[in-house]
Amino acid sequence: MASDDVQSLLVDFINKNSNVADVQWDRRMSPRLLFNPYSQNYDDRKLIAHYFLLTASILDDTVVGYPENARMLLSYFHEAFGNTLFEIKKAHIFEEEIVKSDFYYDLGPNKKAASDIMASVNLFVRNIAEKNLLAYAQRFSKPKIFVDNIALNIKALSGPHVDKAWTYMRWMVRSSPDLQIYDHLLPGDLYVPLTKENANVATSLGLIESASPSLWRDEQTATVARQRITDYAKKLFPQDPAKIDYPFFLLGRWLRQKTLNRYTLKTALDFLERMQKITGQSQAYYQKMSRYKSGWEKKTALTLLKMHIAFGYETISFPLPDNEVYTPDFILEKKLLGRKIILEPHFEMTKRQARKYALFKRTYGQEFLLILLLKNDLISMYHQRKILTDDVCDDVWPIEFIHLLAEKIRRGTYGE
Repeated sequence: MASDDVQSLLVDFINKNSNVADVQWDRRMSPRLLFNPYSQNYDDRKLIAHYFLLTASILDDTVVGYPENARMLLSYFHEAFGNTLFEIKKAHIFEEEIVKSDFYYDLGPNKKAASDIMASVNLFVRNIAEKNLLAYAQRFSKPKIFVDNIALNIKALSGPHVDKAWTYMRWMVRSSPDLQIYDHLLPGDLYVPLTKENANVATSLGLIESASPSLWRDEQTATVARQRITDYAKKLFPQDPAKIDYPFFLLGRWLRQKTLNRYTLKTALDFLERMQKITGQSQAYYQKMSRYKSGWEKKTALTLLKMHIAFGYETISFPLPDNEVYTPDFILEKKLLGRKIILEPHFEMTKRQARKYALFKRTYGQEFLLILLLKNDLISMYHQRKILTDDVCDDVWPIEFIHLLAEKIRRGTYGE
């Protein structure tokens, strides 16, 4: 396979997906922010710079789990405390509030660290930045000097965690869809954050040897890897290397748990290109806890989260024959015999819904495996009424036993 083929596909993917707003402020998502992230008002921009420094500081799998949960947590605190959120310097105040949230147990295993981290950020802004990050940023002529200063003053953004500071800097320096708050700094001077997702893509490209956790344990090794990714990005986009960051996040999430090489990368790019042509949408896979419409959906989501099975919730709408459209509830990142698994929980099901599933299976059955989750005592009734026919889906599973299905999927024993 010619390397130019992969690079051409990759550049095309980056160009198509680099204009997607970050999950932390995407206006299509809930919960809604209590401010306009693109406001040009000076006082608003001070708040925005502080707010997203708090967000970046907790953007860690062990703390919040998925990146989407950082948005949920900050929105929750902002609604609870108002703008006094930015004045809280005692961790216990955050801790006492966070345990009241209904998503507390969906956060990462080190969730209690969020309170200490956020209090330390507020102390930095008050004592070092003198309550004005906009004015403070003017002291630094390049993003790296600013990042080094942040790392020196905030432990949660230093050492193996410094890439969170580079993510923050990307948000603050690049223009739309990023926020360009620190508009005196140049995008061409940004480094590409060494995230797990970016490392997956970089390993597939042969830029670094491995995306294993050991990459971040040695600061020098991580520095070299970050430099190599950034150098590669600068060859593609000399004035804006961080342009690759968000597309690499989407692509790297897709590559998770796969063999990382150029063939796998090309296969992923081909598939995502095909899906984008079909759906007209970028392949962003988000866990949107606040959007679940039913208890069945929340039960399914919590089971998948508990078992660390990556999924997207209502991420893609598929056009169907007869002007129909189907938006699957849960698309898992795991595959079975080359097909991605869809879980569709239902309390009740109609003939019209069954017809839509049958159209989806007929149209996209080679790429996706559809499993319906229904109440155990209703399954036989749906069969008797010929709502559940052989062409409707690939499998039916009692929703009461979703944990058993999830365990089989996690272990790779489903279908055996």
